Amino acid sequence: MSVLSKSFYSILASALLISPLLVSASSDNDDNKTQKAPIHWSYQGDTGPIHWAELSSEFLTCKQGKNQSPENISRAVKAKLKPIAFDYAMLVPENIVNTGHSIQVNIRSGGSIKFDDKEFFLKQFHFHSPSENQIDGVSYPLEAHFVHVSDDNELAVVSLLYQPGLDNLALLPLLKNMPMKVGGSSRLSAQDTQLFERKKAVKNYFRYNGSLTTPPCTEGVTWIVMQSRPGMSQRQLNVFRTALQHPNSRPVQPLNARTVLK
Repeated sequence: MSVLSKSFYSILASALLISPLLVSASSDNDDNKTQKAPIHWSYQGDTGPIHWAELSSEFLTCKQGKNQSPENISRAVKAKLKPIAFDYAMLVPENIVNTGHSIQVNIRSGGSIKFDDKEFFLKQFHFHSPSENQIDGVSYPLEAHFVHVSDDNELAVVSLLYQPGLDNLALLPLLKNMPMKVGGSSRLSAQDTQLFERKKAVKNYFRYNGSLTTPPCTEGVTWIVMQSRPGMSQRQLNVFRTALQHPNSRPVQPLNARTVLK
């Protein structure tokens, strides 16, 4: 996997979906006056996905890139993929934020995955509804993206697709603390993410090389889409959709010359 071309802080800011709605474009502080105003993008209308590349030269990869995400995963090639070692044994969350683009849980420490003899550290996870990645053309009600960064600044995103079912116990604490208004945030305790903790090797997953699914759509991201699909209730889904106020999914992108492995 190639080393990301942008600086670590630029990429991490994009990966963590730092919303322009949480940053003031103007301020009486002289230091803030010199800051560049954030570029407004969205999932609808003139600032929606098909127009992202028109909003800024920084977003050109959203249109010109050849390894873009998300994907419709079909006809994956069987390969001897090594298990991915999950070590989410002691998650320490920071807060849950309504960024206006997603519902995001920021992680202070305690989560990592290891593959290709490299360790990637969990920085945050956030949600899309409906799902961005698809399986054989099927979209799912909700998708979680667990964003990881390695010491040499490479990104790996673990995708978890939720299917209709009963109440998901791991989601209950997040729903209880979920900020319903854009820009809102709530503190979380270790107990609130306890049911996301796991320490095991996962064998069944899809893997492909892709990009961030939000501007600037930076490529060189390893995508790991879990084959297991936990359930969630319609009631829980309704809370997510009320907080989001609109669908927040980028359409699937051409696979081009890439291969999805399983």
